[in-house]
Amino acid sequence: MRNCLRTYSLGICICLFCISSLRAQINPETAFYWENPYSVNPASVNLDYSAFFSLAARKQWASFPGSPVTFGATGAFYLEDYRTQVGMKVLKDKIGYLNTFDVSLSYAYTLRLSWNSFLNMGVAGSWQSQDIDRKEVELENPDDPVLGSERMRGLKEWNANIGAEYVFDKKLVVGMASQNLFSFFKREPHIWGGTNYAYVRYRTRSVERSIDMEYGLCAKQYEEDFQVDGMVSLYLNRDRRGEMMQFSIYGRSVGEVGFLVGMKLISELKFLCAYDYNFKAVSGETSGSFEVMITYPIHRNSMCRSEWDR
Repeated sequence: MRNCLRTYSLGICICLFCISSLRAQINPETAFYWENPYSVNPASVNLDYSAFFSLAARKQWASFPGSPVTFGATGAFYLEDYRTQVGMKVLKDKIGYLNTFDVSLSYAYTLRLSWNSFLNMGVAGSWQSQDIDRKEVELENPDDPVLGSERMRGLKEWNANIGAEYVFDKKLVVGMASQNLFSFFKREPHIWGGTNYAYVRYRTRSVERSIDMEYGLCAKQYEEDFQVDGMVSLYLNRDRRGEMMQFSIYGRSVGEVGFLVGMKLISELKFLCAYDYNFKAVSGETSGSFEVMITYPIHRNSMCRSEWDR
């Protein structure tokens, strides 16, 4: 059984490497994948949680007419006895008259490599739809043939995501993921093109565990574009179970710089807000982009040992 799982994990990594050479189209941009990597990688598993929930909203280029508005929700449950995570992600995106909806279900398995290192492997299937809001479209000629086009009638399709993530000692995380796999091999029209992610994160802790620092780097590829994101975060910890406050700065190679602030509200409920500004593209026409997010993790019962303690 273990040999089969190792072969399976190797196959996923090879598949991801091969796919990374293909071209893709851009997907909705967000800063919160640093806080919730499951949103881009179905293999992302936090072994300290038995469940994790999130709600997020983003308004890109706030003062620009018809600018993108994105809403997202995720939920993931870790079944400790089976070392398995099942999850669901829902995404709603609107750009001008164009509405896009995406719902996906995921499965991930955790393979223990040593007492302090794990390899998570995940897959997800998604159903996507896209249509134009005719109520907001004004045409001089109601019989215009564009109304009968495939894009106007709406698109519906199935897609898939795949990923792998290596975790070492709760400090180092290295992940790879490809979203919308079928779009790599499908001719136009398709809803969202495939996007490749490769990221690394490293977290340092003070002796008293009162302050943590985290550093992250992520490379993305879609179509002819290649983008690199960087992030530095400071966590002020309440106790060993988690942080009380979070301050982050991040940047993207496309000319965007932003900051993020997060804080615990009640129990484990966490509220985060982010703002970023693009100094290129439409910088003279917009006041920047805003995001808000709420997360709620459920920690393991104190009577139960986590994977790190086994």
